[in-house]
Amino acid sequence: MSGTTPVLGAILHSFFIDHLVAVKGLRPASVRSYRDTIRLLLIFIAAEKGCRITRLSLDDLSFERILGFLRHLEAERSNHVRSRNQRLAAIHTLFEYIATRSPELLGVCQRIAAIPMKRSAPAETRFLRTRRGRRASR
Repeated sequence: MSGTTPVLGAILHSFFIDHLVAVKGLRPASVRSYRDTIRLLLIFIAAEKGCRITRLSLDDLSFERILGFLRHLEAERSNHVRSRNQRLAAIHTLFEYIATRSPELLGVCQRIAAIPMKRSAPAETRFLRTRRGRRASR
């Protein structure tokens, strides 16, 4: 880790406290959802790198590792595309924040921000029925 790269822990702390809570005003449940995504991401990267989470740096959050994490969600954790997309949205938000705090990582942040959401079939539409068995009109 270079001396000019901010510490990952400080960036993440600032992301959760300063950005998600103070700036965006997210509710506790939303912050927990972001936390769970980042926790899974850090566990995945630490396992892939073969080190402890406390040894990770910002440089370890590479484009290739993010893609690997998204594949891991679908293939090994059997997450639905909607869950994968929700986690990707949290990752996009994190890397937009990192780009403002560490401009030297802007290229990586831009590549990660460009990862598209996957398309998924819309949820099945169900109609309400009246007592007589007809569809309720809108």
